[in-house]
Amino acid sequence: MSGHSKWANIQYRKSNQDFRKSKKFSKIIKEISVAVKESGSYKTSFRLRNALLNAKSVNIPKNTIERAMQKASQANTNNFKNLNLEGKIFGISMIIECLTDNNIRTTSDIRVFFHKKGGRLYHNGELVHLFNRIGVFSIRKKNVPNSMEDFELMAIDFGAKDLIKDGKMVYIYTDFEYFGSMKNHLERLNISHQSIVKRIAKHPKYISKKEEERILSFMEKIEKHEDVKNIYSDYDPYHQRNQ
Repeated sequence: MSGHSKWANIQYRKSNQDFRKSKKFSKIIKEISVAVKESGSYKTSFRLRNALLNAKSVNIPKNTIERAMQKASQANTNNFKNLNLEGKIFGISMIIECLTDNNIRTTSDIRVFFHKKGGRLYHNGELVHLFNRIGVFSIRKKNVPNSMEDFELMAIDFGAKDLIKDGKMVYIYTDFEYFGSMKNHLERLNISHQSIVKRIAKHPKYISKKEEERILSFMEKIEKHEDVKNIYSDYDPYHQRNQ
């Protein structure tokens, strides 16, 4: 039985990893579609260039990207738009970033998630002030030109607020106002990277292990919604680990 249990656990983890990979692909394809619709051009859109770089970084097949761009350029395709929802549950504030072709449907779906667990959605602007926006750039160390020391100094000149080396990766963090500048410099130097704008809580909340499990379970359920791109909360996920 122990062998069976181990196999079942491996299968579960693989299934979960496959789901997350599929979800990531879906999010990036949606972002490409929106960028094509907004720009009407395959070359001049900053948003499209960013989406294409992100697609390349996770190895989305070229023909899949081309089909998505072709479909998005057709007049009868769905019109996906960004939608940000703000909610609070278990005393924790959340920002849910969505990409949807039906705001009413998506808002209703997310509202049901909150209501079932005793939480609620807020009006836009009521909770967003609790978060700062930052730029995050992920770069493989093998793609870093010259020495790491020179690269760090260069990143600072481009607006880096922090730089973290972890395994095979380098992560650059910028204030939101320097996101575009950093991206332009990395592209000009042909440094392959993945970038995203994230929200971080201004005042993270420390919660118990039991409360943390409830929050994570709730966020995992919302994350599975096809229109949800990112979820940000003001609880500190590192507090428990460092006790």
